[in-house]
Amino acid sequence: MHTTSGLDLDGRSALITGVSGAIGSLIASTFVERGARVAGTYRSREAAAEGALAAALPGRSTLFRAELDSAPSARELWRRVEEWHDMDTLVVNAAAMTHAPLAGDDTDAWDSSWERSFQVNVLGAATLMREAALSFSQRGFGSIIAISSWAAEQGSRLPDANAYAASKAALRNFGQTLARSYARDGVRVYVVAPGVVGGGMGTSGLSPDEIQAAADGLAMGHHVDPREVAELTAFLATDRCPSLTGSTIDLNGASYIR
Repeated sequence: MHTTSGLDLDGRSALITGVSGAIGSLIASTFVERGARVAGTYRSREAAAEGALAAALPGRSTLFRAELDSAPSARELWRRVEEWHDMDTLVVNAAAMTHAPLAGDDTDAWDSSWERSFQVNVLGAATLMREAALSFSQRGFGSIIAISSWAAEQGSRLPDANAYAASKAALRNFGQTLARSYARDGVRVYVVAPGVVGGGMGTSGLSPDEIQAAADGLAMGHHVDPREVAELTAFLATDRCPSLTGSTIDLNGASYIR
């Protein structure tokens, strides 16, 4: 096993997608704090992405602008990142969440939502995971961590987020297949399934009252702190519990128990 010392990530090299958002920025900054070399991606918010890696030592971080909405774009990203440095950790965090109306006659919105959700959350993400697994298996170790959602386990509680929930379920299923297929090659694959994350996509566009109402409806009375997602992801990257490979780890404060 290629475990790290304690919870440090010194010696780890990680590609983290979507480092400009609430969850991705904290994952990236936590990896940097723990000593990892980090390559991050962003789509449009360059300043926020730079902030996530601001504490990195010179030469220990880099950013790639990437639109991960196709298999070729994912393969090209992996090629560019590995030219910068050999990776041993991949965190698939970037995602698209669009509204696919179940009712009404807005078929354009329905079509575009399902297309976008599966292009980014499944095709791009799964291709990137496949490329990482191929590289890691040649070196004999590596960790792939996919940030999913509790919606992948139970369907979405927001009816118009149906495409997002389905795409996250598909990615979870692919992660399980990948974990089983590469288990003997030292490649670990984990899926993290948070509930409603404070500042995350699940509360984007809501009013303060709506955000509070969502929190009040949860078992613990508050949203998942995005730092918890970052801490859990960083722990999984240490490879200290390799038999967790293939697992989906729920992080929702007892609001959904399976």
